[in-house]
Amino acid sequence: MIVENSFSRKLDYLNKFVYSLVINLQEAFKVIFIERKIYLANFIEHLRRIVWTCLPIAVLTVCASSIIFAIHVAPTFATRGLTSYLGGGIALALIRECVPVMGSLALVTQYCSGATAQIGSMKITEQLDAMRITKVSPVSYILVPMMLAGVIGFPIVIAISIISGVIVNFFATNFLIDITEKLYTSSISHVVELKDIFLALTKAAVFGFFVTLVSYTCGVLAHGGAKAVGNSTRLAVVINFALIIILDYIITALWL
Repeated sequence: MIVENSFSRKLDYLNKFVYSLVINLQEAFKVIFIERKIYLANFIEHLRRIVWTCLPIAVLTVCASSIIFAIHVAPTFATRGLTSYLGGGIALALIRECVPVMGSLALVTQYCSGATAQIGSMKITEQLDAMRITKVSPVSYILVPMMLAGVIGFPIVIAISIISGVIVNFFATNFLIDITEKLYTSSISHVVELKDIFLALTKAAVFGFFVTLVSYTCGVLAHGGAKAVGNSTRLAVVINFALIIILDYIITALWL
């Protein structure tokens, strides 16, 4: 009986989550494309939180991954006489997959968890209900600025992370196998194309759109006390992690 009740509660929450997600998305599109009402100050604040606050952890994560790439790949390429392909191969892997995914996961950990906790606290303390009473839509005031900041801010962070990751990888590779800058950059210019960079930025924009939507939805579904806010935050991070992996596979499959 206890197991059945637990399963029933989870199923009921899943139904509420999907329903709320669809309704929030529909209302957000209405605000953006029909009402065209955007709270600019909120948008700038969320953009600042994404770009300025989360940039260090995203760059640190990507740079650590690029060093690991160098440690594992550079000696192997050197012993097989493939040094001329090293820079392009690593840069392609970083640009297409590693940086968009790892950077976005870092952004979810830093930004989305905090946003979900803030929205959950507003729901618990009935601030969202007070906004509705004063005829201010929470979707228009909170979600839309978050989504627009995610669509713009995620690509900015990912672009900076790509540059940082490639530079750090060069220095790490140069330390390991003493590769020249000319050979490294020449390899990148021959392998990496503009469409690869556009793919990375497209992934970042899509990730930013959906993870902010999920974070907002988890926040508004919080009910109870402080424990409920913590549960909603944890759930948002878990869903967003899985969502990024799934979306990355789908975008890559459609693109290539």
